[in-house]
This record gives sequence, C-alpha cells and structure tokens, in this order.
Amino acid sequence: MVFLALGGVAACVEQNDPKRTVESLREKSPTLRDKVRLRVGVRETLPYLSFRDPNTGVRSGFEIEIAKALAADLGFSEERIDWVTVTNVQNRMHVLQANQADMVVASLTMLADRPVDFAGPYQLVPQAVMVNKQHTKRIDTVTDLRAPDIIVCTGIGSTSSQALEAKGIRLELVNDREQCIEGMKSGRYDAFSSDLPILASIVATNANRFEILSLIVADAEERIGVAVPKGDTALRDLIAYFLNRWLHGPQPSPWLLAYDRTIGPYLDARFRSQPLVDNPPQLVDYDSKVRPQ
Repeated sequence: MVFLALGGVAACVEQNDPKRTVESLREKSPTLRDKVRLRVGVRETLPYLSFRDPNTGVRSGFEIEIAKALAADLGFSEERIDWVTVTNVQNRMHVLQANQADMVVASLTMLADRPVDFAGPYQLVPQAVMVNKQHTKRIDTVTDLRAPDIIVCTGIGSTSSQALEAKGIRLELVNDREQCIEGMKSGRYDAFSSDLPILASIVATNANRFEILSLIVADAEERIGVAVPKGDTALRDLIAYFLNRWLHGPQPSPWLLAYDRTIGPYLDARFRSQPLVDNPPQLVDYDSKVRPQ
C-alpha cells in the first residue's frame, strides 16, 4: 500500500512539474515525436458535425473545426493534416490501435474500459431518440419504446445501446449509422437512438421527415473526448492543456467559434458551453506563436 501511495504522489508531481513545457511533451510523445504531418480520424457523413462534400472534398462541421484548432496548437497547419475517415465505434478505436491515426475527433464517449486514452471532454451531450414524423405509431415515452412491435436501431458497442438495453428496450444493433438512417426511411425501424448532436445533424438536412423526441434515454450526459493512442500520456496532456486554454482564455474561444458556425444553431442553447477538462496539466512556456499563422 505504501508503494502505491508513493506512486500516486509521483504521478501527481509529474502532472504539476513546473519544468514541463509544450515542447518537452511533444518530444516525449511517441505519437508526435519527429512528425511533420498529423493524422486525424474524423467522420464524413454528418453535416454541421463532421462532413466531407462529395463534390469538392472540402470537410466541414464542429468536430472538423475542433480538430483543425487542436492540430494548429500542436504545431500542424491545416495543410499538414492527413484526414483519416472513420465510421463505427470499433473502427474509430482501431485506427489508433493499428497506428493509422494519431488522434480521433469523432463523438467517442470517454470510457475507462476502451482501448484508447482520452483528453477532454470537449462536449457533454445526452442520448436522444429520433423518429419519423409520418410514422403511424405514436411514440412519446420510454414505455412506448418498450412496446413489442417497436424496433429501435442503434450502433454496436455504442453507449446508446447500453442505455437502452438497461431500460428494457428492444434494439437492432448495426455496424454503421447509415443503416439506421436508411432503415428509418424505409420503415424498417421505428426509432434511432444516438448522441444528440448526431441526430441533430441528420434532422438539420431532413427536417420534413425526422424529429427528435424529448426523452431522457440515459441517466447521465455523455462525455465526448479526443481519443489518442493508449499509453501516450504526453499527447493526452497536450490536448487537455490546449482545451483548457480555450476554456479559460480570451473569448470567443476556438470552441465557441466552431460551435456557433456549425452544429450550434441546431441544438438547444444549454449546450453552448465548453465543459471543464479532466486533469489539464500546468505547462510553463506556451507561446502563442506555436499556432501556425
């Protein structure tokens, strides 16, 4: 027990070591060391959240803007970002495990048992449920979702699936969110559950077809974070440091600017605030010139 206590003290001292700098963490990070380009995992089918225009190839959305701003603070201009397209929950973590990406900004909930590390959160969001406006079955409550003839679609391994299963709701689990959307359009599914910003993205471009219900699906909001390779505490700390600077620095921050010009107008005003960051380190020599001009 004494050994463990001493280990904890050592970790605390390192976390607040006044000699630690942005540059020393960059050198310590096995992911960033000697890198001239940064590989960032993002999705590409969610307008206003994380989208790639199929005609121009231009990427846009809240998570794209967050990724660009973090990359800039890490010393990588937009021209030195290699975008890595990710899809389902498993794929978002696999690209880090397989060394195909250096960080992932793609609505991953910060869970301790996942095989990646997290910095953040950069967003707190509830689980929500979307239905078809023209659906003949009336769905207003969690009890309605439990009806034996109601089928709710959600992703395999998602936090939505865990929350809904805990409430005794019948689910059909799929590998890709697009299957849920197509199933909603065809009438195969009665509802689709996911993080609120994901559903807001879908409704923003399908307002005449879909709507989001006012239901409390999970007992707590999801803590969405930036995923990095397991064990790279230096990179985790760097991202946490920059997210914390945004929160406490001059306003409007990169977070608020990104939110207001992307997904913000499609969400309730109560989500217009950057959450507190877990364990941000204190570093001594950050210079704004680190951000590429």
